Amino acid sequence: MENKKHSITVAGLGAGDMGQLPLGVYRQLKANQKIFLRTKEHPAVAELEREGMQYTAFDDVYERHDQFEAVYEEIVEILFREAEQEDILYAVPGHPFVAERTVQLLLEQSAAKQTEIKIEGGHSFIDALFASVRVDPIEGFQLMNGTALKPHDIRTNQHLVVGQVYDTLTASEVKLALMEVCVKF
Repeated sequence: MENKKHSITVAGLGAGDMGQLPLGVYRQLKANQKIFLRTKEHPAVAELEREGMQYTAFDDVYERHDQFEAVYEEIVEILFREAEQEDILYAVPGHPFVAERTVQLLLEQSAAKQTEIKIEGGHSFIDALFASVRVDPIEGFQLMNGTALKPHDIRTNQHLVVGQVYDTLTASEVKLALMEVCVKF
């Protein structure tokens, strides 16, 4: 008899507190039995805890590894292993398709693991960013990864958003890449 694989639903917690959490995601968080969080360091989590939400967070996985790719691989391995037993919900900050490497890995490996991946929305930081700077994204923009920013990839005729700038070393590398582009003018 073949083992039945369950599904992994990936839900976005949004970019802020519970006021920004989509109603559908909120309902899933309240109804789901087995919840995993990429990180408990999110403004909505404390409020959800007060409402009785129980979860397993992967913050300890970050502490065990020096490289993010190893962190993401371990998280994905755990999620697939858990999905062999039951349907699970995996909640990530923002939107599942914005700067979420674990989601990309889940999708890439889902066929081989025979596990369905369902994606539920959530507001990303991009929504708040464009509202804050009052720019319409239809004008064109690039969202670039600060940990892998290359000067030749930057288009100077579009708005530029650089994400994943989480420490001074990364910020310095981003600054150097931007300075290299500016020198060309």
